[in-house]
Amino acid sequence: MKKKLWKNLAVFMVLCMILLTGCKGSDKTSAGSKKSSGNVEALSDVNEIPEDGVITKEQFETVAGEDKTIQFTGTTDDGISYVWTFNAKQIQNPADQNLKINFTTEKLDDIKKEANNATDALKMTMNGKGLICVPTLAVTLPTNWKSDTGLLLKEQNKKLAKMSDVTIDSQTDKKATILSMKVTSLDGDCYVVGGVAGRQNKGAANANADNGETNSSVSGIHNDAASSENGSSGESQSGDTKNGDVVNEGGAPTCTISINCATILDNMDKLTKGKEEFVPSDGVILAPTIVEIQEGESVQDILKRVCKEKGIHMEATYTPAYNSAYVEGINQLYEFDCGELSGWMFCINGWFPNYGSSKYQVSDGDVIEWVYTCNLGKDVGDNSMH
Repeated sequence: MKKKLWKNLAVFMVLCMILLTGCKGSDKTSAGSKKSSGNVEALSDVNEIPEDGVITKEQFETVAGEDKTIQFTGTTDDGISYVWTFNAKQIQNPADQNLKINFTTEKLDDIKKEANNATDALKMTMNGKGLICVPTLAVTLPTNWKSDTGLLLKEQNKKLAKMSDVTIDSQTDKKATILSMKVTSLDGDCYVVGGVAGRQNKGAANANADNGETNSSVSGIHNDAASSENGSSGESQSGDTKNGDVVNEGGAPTCTISINCATILDNMDKLTKGKEEFVPSDGVILAPTIVEIQEGESVQDILKRVCKEKGIHMEATYTPAYNSAYVEGINQLYEFDCGELSGWMFCINGWFPNYGSSKYQVSDGDVIEWVYTCNLGKDVGDNSMH
């Protein structure tokens, strides 16, 4: 009896070992085919957007820093499809991203009118917050647009402001229109407006044909502090406006940098006593200025160099927790000088990075804007903290 019992037990133990070995082998194969973080499966090159729209921080961590692009696809009941494309190499600080979009083409007459009588318009309602990099969005509509040029707009200071240019490809043979654009904000409503090049109603990018004046609220500015009513939104970024100038006009790579504290003008009652003299009447500390980029320079490096050349005070400290420098004050204006939610922020090409200025390496053509916020970014176009 005992021998039989031990024999059955031995057989049972062998079967368990076989099953365990098989399970381990299965895990190893899965891990070998895709990198994973804990129990999180790595993102594929192409991924479907989940029902709630959220791609998690942990999922982005599986591809962050890799030299590849990651796509996320979605469709609506109305036959609209869209594709987000992220450059994984640019992701330095992964975070949750809600990529779900709601679309509508109805009741947009007022938007078209404000956008210089645009021919076509599309409303896109985003459901997220801050971006971990600047992705490309391609939207395919099951209809043909008459437009051949367009802009992506977002309301800023109660006016429509440019977020980016939009490429329009109307495919008449397929009865479809593809709208391609860069996106710098994931929160709230934004609008794609389009028109026909060479005509008055070609969209937000054209001047008003009645008086030859440009509609400055939608003619080339984007949704950050530069589009504030008191800022330098209407100025050219050629380096020859106001107190800005060209530091170097050689053939080397260049970027444009500006420093603006216009938001303080609407919050002077909160400003630390004695700081009034450091706030310019128009809020412009440094107008858009073109500077040459030296190899490997960061946004922090550019700011430090330009402030030194221009005689503008600047103070920054290194923050170990974020492995980056933090700008505390510019032109004697420091964080908390205009309320508990005030301080300096920077944006690149309309995007407010979710990491420090010393970690962003500048590229040829970048537009760097240092802006003072009195409301944790909301008053300069960044709603990632709200």
